[in-house]
Amino acid sequence: MHHLDEPPPDPAQLRRILAALPLLTALVDTGGISAAADELGVPQSTVSRGLARLEHHLGCALIDRDGRGVRLTAAGAEFATTTRRALDLVTEAVTQIRDDEARRANRVSIVFQNSLGRAVVPALVKTLVDRRPGTRVDLRQGGRAYCLAEFDAGADLVLVSPPPDPTENVLTVSLYTEHLVLAVAPNHRYAHRKTIRLAELDGETTLALAPAYGLRAITDTLLREAGVRVATAFEGEDVLTLRGLVAAGLGVAIVPPLGPTPDLIEIPIDDHRATRELTASWRATGPRSPALAALIDVVAWDRTWLPEHPA
Repeated sequence: MHHLDEPPPDPAQLRRILAALPLLTALVDTGGISAAADELGVPQSTVSRGLARLEHHLGCALIDRDGRGVRLTAAGAEFATTTRRALDLVTEAVTQIRDDEARRANRVSIVFQNSLGRAVVPALVKTLVDRRPGTRVDLRQGGRAYCLAEFDAGADLVLVSPPPDPTENVLTVSLYTEHLVLAVAPNHRYAHRKTIRLAELDGETTLALAPAYGLRAITDTLLREAGVRVATAFEGEDVLTLRGLVAAGLGVAIVPPLGPTPDLIEIPIDDHRATRELTASWRATGPRSPALAALIDVVAWDRTWLPEHPA
């Protein structure tokens, strides 16, 4: 070990010292040079020369050699204890890095609009986990604006409607397009209709999602382009709440089709623009974990996982 007036080892010397530390701990663990060589799977001469070089770099004897074997000097015992602590810390750091990398390799994050949580997202997650067992999926949901903000902040995949604006580093695929319907209560004057025109909604009391939601943007555009004015009686956070309020007779709502129920009628809208396109987007560049690669493979190339009635 260097004296107080000696400079610390330079980087090259330090690397050589660090490389020899496992030789010393193996010697302590096994009690002899031959046994240490067997433990490390190297020739005995490699251990002997390595320990001699270590003593040279440290400037002191670490072991006493006699005919009965070897034993640590006082300096060697002290240095071996410090070496053990250092190697334990390195082992812990390596283990932590490998564990973190394994978690990253097996984890993927998906952010999606609320209305997709009923069928689309469960079907997607099931398909992904079936194809890549052990995958952990972080799910976040909210309105379209929230979803796009979360994607910008680092989420792996975003499911929204309508599609996000094109950008250079984002790839987007269309998963499906569904025709919207008008949901009315069974006693509504339009309940018997087979189809409905947007113009017929002028003056109607409607229920809608809040402005931050993608469906709201779609319906506002449809009504505006049709020259229709409506009175919005309630702005909700999810489609199921809107349907419940419609069934209670509080208004009508333009929603994705879920199928009629005893207390709610779905009327197809007679307008080719009355659709909702669901898209999946992910980053075109950057590192991809195995889990993310598997997820992209599902959404980019496969549609068999999509439910028959996706909303």
